[in-house]
Amino acid sequence: MHYFELTTTVYLLKNVAFNEVNEKIAQLINKAMLSDKELAIKHEVNQFKNYVFDSLYPREQDKIYKAGKIYVFRIRSLEEYFITKIKESFSQVTTDYFKVIAGEVRRYEQRPIKELYTVTPALATIGKNIYWIPGNDIKILIERMNSNLFKKYKNYFGVSLNEEQLFFEKIKVLNKKPLVYKYKNINLFGNKFKIAINDDEISQKLAFMTLGVGLLEKNSTVGMGFCIEGRF
Repeated sequence: MHYFELTTTVYLLKNVAFNEVNEKIAQLINKAMLSDKELAIKHEVNQFKNYVFDSLYPREQDKIYKAGKIYVFRIRSLEEYFITKIKESFSQVTTDYFKVIAGEVRRYEQRPIKELYTVTPALATIGKNIYWIPGNDIKILIERMNSNLFKKYKNYFGVSLNEEQLFFEKIKVLNKKPLVYKYKNINLFGNKFKIAINDDEISQKLAFMTLGVGLLEKNSTVGMGFCIEGRF
């Protein structure tokens, strides 16, 4: 297995708050997809989109990204054609917030993973417009995490897995209060985690897939659940 990562360099045209910037990145990605015939079809289909993105770097200490400065963000996907086409489309689009300057694509092969760390908050829905937050039953979070990832695995590989098998042996919630992202005038409540991965073959595949497509929900919608390898 492998995933592809596009590191995109952008020039910021307007100030934007840290909890709103991922919505603005999503708008840039959506505009780029709609400018390409094949990507436009993928954008309109109501199914798992198979990509995830993170936020802008470098971070700003006052949590406001500044107009006139240059930042980077990453998009990942298991599909090379998507990453290649989105890079090409970025050169043709501009939004009210972003002008794309450059993009670099890298391919990552599957490798042993011990821990995952969420760079952007991961979101788990536990009811209608209700999200898991610290203090809720951890068993519900684990069930949602497993179920979501196994669905992604089946969607991509066409193989069903036993959802009773956990792909991790330990999970740590890193925030005491939920982290809030703005999206379409609503608040999305997410959390950051460190996860210790089991070393069996299936768990390793699921962990590597998580790097490529994101953890839990709203990965392609607003860039939640973007993960890197971490340490406990």
